[in-house]
Amino acid sequence: MLWRCCAFLAFIALPSKSSWTEKLDHGSVSGFPSYEEANKLLQQFLEQHPNELTKQQIGESYQKRPIYAYILGTKSGRQRHPPQVLLTSLTHAREPASLTVLMYFLGHLLDEFKAGDAQASYILEMREVWLVPFVNPDGYVANQGLRSKVIRKNLRPTCRSAVNGGVDINRNFGVHWSGGFNGCNEEHGGTQPFSEPETRALQKICEENSFKTAMNFHAFGSMLTHPYNWANTDLLPADDKAVYKEIAKVFGWKKFGTAIQTVGYTATGESDDWMYSKRHIISMSPEVGPEYGGFWPPSSEIAGIDSRNFERTSYVVLKAGMELKVEAVRQSLGEFLQRESRPPGLENLAGGIPDKLFQLRIDNLGLSPSSGQVLRVGVHGAVKGTPGDPGLLLQDGKTTQLAANDGTVSLQVNSIDKRSSKTVWIIPARSWEIELGAMTVCVSEVDSDSSIRAICHCSASGRESFAFPDATAGLDRLDSRICAAALHGGVSPAGSTAPLATTIKEAPHTSPTTSLQLDSRTSATTMSPTADQPFFQIASSGTTLLLGEKHGKQSLIKSPLPKGEAESQAVFATWLLLALGATFVGMFACLFMQSFVVPRAVARRAPSAVDYERIPGLQVSRAEDSDDLGFSPQA
Repeated sequence: MLWRCCAFLAFIALPSKSSWTEKLDHGSVSGFPSYEEANKLLQQFLEQHPNELTKQQIGESYQKRPIYAYILGTKSGRQRHPPQVLLTSLTHAREPASLTVLMYFLGHLLDEFKAGDAQASYILEMREVWLVPFVNPDGYVANQGLRSKVIRKNLRPTCRSAVNGGVDINRNFGVHWSGGFNGCNEEHGGTQPFSEPETRALQKICEENSFKTAMNFHAFGSMLTHPYNWANTDLLPADDKAVYKEIAKVFGWKKFGTAIQTVGYTATGESDDWMYSKRHIISMSPEVGPEYGGFWPPSSEIAGIDSRNFERTSYVVLKAGMELKVEAVRQSLGEFLQRESRPPGLENLAGGIPDKLFQLRIDNLGLSPSSGQVLRVGVHGAVKGTPGDPGLLLQDGKTTQLAANDGTVSLQVNSIDKRSSKTVWIIPARSWEIELGAMTVCVSEVDSDSSIRAICHCSASGRESFAFPDATAGLDRLDSRICAAALHGGVSPAGSTAPLATTIKEAPHTSPTTSLQLDSRTSATTMSPTADQPFFQIASSGTTLLLGEKHGKQSLIKSPLPKGEAESQAVFATWLLLALGATFVGMFACLFMQSFVVPRAVARRAPSAVDYERIPGLQVSRAEDSDDLGFSPQA
């Protein structure tokens, strides 16, 4: 009695603060959000981020429910037509973890963008992400009213059993479609390809857009499937197979490949096969959630499933555009001249001809060319000290003058095509000392109008990061200083010391209390991945990523709070102290009243819906348990 009284008083004394993430794992449908609850949360995202998120109806379901796509990206970014990405969920209505993974990615990314996070800012500025949360809204709504919650297909009446009827949306696409399954079979693919309105909605947006990657979320099993799911053997060309292998290593799941390689059977008329074959989208179906959780895992598992898949999803979204990898190799000048012609301007270097130089190779492992005409590059750790004499940059047989300041070399290279690389040579002056032990490279993509995206993609040994340029005196963050050097620096014709003119745009989305923020992904090479665990490695860049709590994400400098915000915090603190005082008074009152309370019997509660679900012995006829969904059987 005492502890209940005290707990109640503490609950009512403290302010109520509900996070949107709680709506994903404390919903009314076995812990998952209902159709209405999910749409309410999506509407909340729209209202809170009108400049970054829009909604567009792309079709309707068999029962005439609207099917919406939510388009994520800044207004300025979408005007430049950045690489597009498609994310879908609930193609199969009994797989609710697919929905919460997609919604968590959307909500968490918007939160980080609002907080001034560099990676989130890069994604919203440099990508356009289309999210379709409810591919199969009818089936999901129908499951909400059933104890069994086994409906997989849409609600077209194809069988005498309402639960077993319907068309499997993921067998209704127009590549290797099959009509060999009857209307009661779970894999019934409809009367013809794209016979279903839900499938046609996805067909429409794929044909009207140029998606580079697609993730069609399913559940469960911690596995990643990719085309060709209809085939018994792996038929992918080598280049695309390499892309899928890079993605698979990031996911870190043991099961990876086609349907026959993962789930043990082939799948006809499947969405990934059509998207890849007809639209050449690098499409995949992550089966999120551990195998022991089943289609409806315990609510205690939902938050972990959602958070573990955030960085995985982010990687696939980023891969639609430029993906950075950098290598540097030191070499003697004699070895270089044995293979290459003598660079122009070599004799004019201060101190005479150097004996060493180094090659810088910048790879784009992504699926689109780098944005804009050129890349501004900052290289730190390649040369030691602060050499005063200029060196040379050799690019495409031409040399330009190069300066190094505080150990950072600033240069400019041409745009890099998808899945290709750019190689340049850094020829130092005699006063330079080459040191490639701990090199960090930051790159900014420059638009054709010569304006600069003030976010850098950085690569270092064992770490990838995104950074804003350090434009504020007194800040000391290496990635940010290199980014600033890349943007402010540049190259000029040999023999001239004038730097290339640049224009730097302020990042418009930083938090009022945060001048600069960095998102980094840190090595943890001593760990080994397990299925559905927050650990993975990017083989292509040699970067090991530890998921879960993000490392290296901290505000570097904070300005004083605005007057109104400071006053509101003072009021809140005063109110909180008063509430805590009232709680203590109530606790003492509970202790005092304990001796006067007369215990009495408490009646057992009536069986709830959860009891009927979990206790087979409660055989009670209930109208709401009927599997009849109201439509007449059809032969």
